[in-house]
Amino acid sequence: MIACSSQKVKEGKIVKVEVEFDDAITKIKITGDFFLHPEDVLDDIERSLPGLKKDAGFEALVYEIHKIVNLHDAQMIGISPESLALSIQEALK
Repeated sequence: MIACSSQKVKEGKIVKVEVEFDDAITKIKITGDFFLHPEDVLDDIERSLPGLKKDAGFEALVYEIHKIVNLHDAQMIGISPESLALSIQEALK
């Protein structure tokens, strides 16, 4: 199944998520008008999420996103791991 979500997050930016899933996430694409530095960290976030169960929950999503952001000492501007996780959850509903 493929599902999409587009929403304005509490930090003020738009986040768009397209996710392919069955029982688990198989592919995910995240876009929007937020900033992430370095930019290629978004690719790493997208690669880290496939395999997570569709109903993994908010904390599991936040943990995976935080792990990648911290590994690369990345800066998220206009978005947070928590708001990104909420956008992903919305797409998975």
